[in-house]
Amino acid sequence: MIQIETRAGVDNVDAIAAVPGVDLIFIGPNDLAQPLLGYTPARGDEPEFVQAVDKIVSAARKHGKWAGRMVNNGTAAREARERYDTVAITGDTKAIQNWYMAEFEIARSNV
Repeated sequence: MIQIETRAGVDNVDAIAAVPGVDLIFIGPNDLAQPLLGYTPARGDEPEFVQAVDKIVSAARKHGKWAGRMVNNGTAAREARERYDTVAITGDTKAIQNWYMAEFEIARSNV
């Protein structure tokens, strides 16, 4: 597995996908958005971002590799299944948020 998350990665994705042993080309949208757009999170409709994602997926398909990506929720995962071979749901920020909220509730309680 290789993750494409830089402009150089996008520029060279065809050669990267051709490497024997690389079986999955993975996209971390926020990691990719920062160098391409200068901000995160990507909205997902920015032309440069869309073109980069299309190029990555096309290179994976051309070389018989899986294409995968990270998403933020179940709805996005369901939609991404139509295009990607594997989809991961990020949970780190949501898990931290949920933990903090639970701890604040304890701190605020009178018990």
